[in-house]
Amino acid sequence: MVAPKMREKRSTMRVTRPRPKRTVEEQIQILWKVIDEAKMLMDSEMSTAEEKRRWAKVICDTMGVLKKVEATKNEKSPEDEDLGSLLIQFPRRLNRTMHSCFRRVKKWRRRNL
Repeated sequence: MVAPKMREKRSTMRVTRPRPKRTVEEQIQILWKVIDEAKMLMDSEMSTAEEKRRWAKVICDTMGVLKKVEATKNEKSPEDEDLGSLLIQFPRRLNRTMHSCFRRVKKWRRRNL
């Protein structure tokens, strides 16, 4: 007796193609575009206070990623001076929000790293 032929099961997982790796320079350019866009949206008069707070958080998070990318580049990070000039341009209330975000990140790093 011959066993019945089983149908081959198709994989339900999506086949992903490997993406070409971006250079550090390209990554830095993309991150600065994100920061500029977030700054523009945060300065928009159409944005509510909650949306402005969220955009400030996006800027904080993106600056953290930018710092890590620049650290992999093995160069001295100009992020410190750029961050200061960036923070000066924000209204005082949003500036406090961003500083509190930095404080929370530092506290989390001390506890977890």
